[in-house]
Amino acid sequence: MTFYKDFLSPSQSSLIEQAVNENIKHVKELASKKVLPEYDPDWEDQISSEALSSLLDHPNAFHKTSRKISVKEEGPKDKRNYPSLALTQILQKMFPDYELEQSGCFYYPKGGFMGWHTNHDTAEDRLYITYTEEDKKSFFRYYKDESIITDYDNKGITVRRFSVAGGPPFFWHCVGSETDRYSFGYRLHPIQQTS
Repeated sequence: MTFYKDFLSPSQSSLIEQAVNENIKHVKELASKKVLPEYDPDWEDQISSEALSSLLDHPNAFHKTSRKISVKEEGPKDKRNYPSLALTQILQKMFPDYELEQSGCFYYPKGGFMGWHTNHDTAEDRLYITYTEEDKKSFFRYYKDESIITDYDNKGITVRRFSVAGGPPFFWHCVGSETDRYSFGYRLHPIQQTS
């Protein structure tokens, strides 16, 4: 399993932060038009070690519980129209050997979470850009070498890249937030070089 955090150069991070900052108002507007799932006072139980233990033998399990909003423009179901085209264009230039496919744009409110899951049915590298206005109040949690690691988000942007395995060992991961958290996810498809 490969996992990287904040691996970009300062100039690359600055470009990403600028694109996110220019777009965040629109993302907030889109999120405000959606119905937010009801607050669960026991949300932390859904992303606990006990919750993970109940799933480890079931890699097909998918987060049945979550409190987040998928943020996208309305349109035909066959076209995902996420509000982050400028960000996608910047990232595509930074990763020229990959075709980027936006896999999600999510808003997590205080008490927001996405339960444990593996994404093993779409095994490939992932890139996630998160934005939050508070330091260390939201996190990406994952399971590695029989340990649970909680990786907190920075104030502003945090960039993570990780690999999702199609078979054992699976990359179990989840998300939790005690503040407003915006997440822009991408699948990285390697571009086949022709000679």
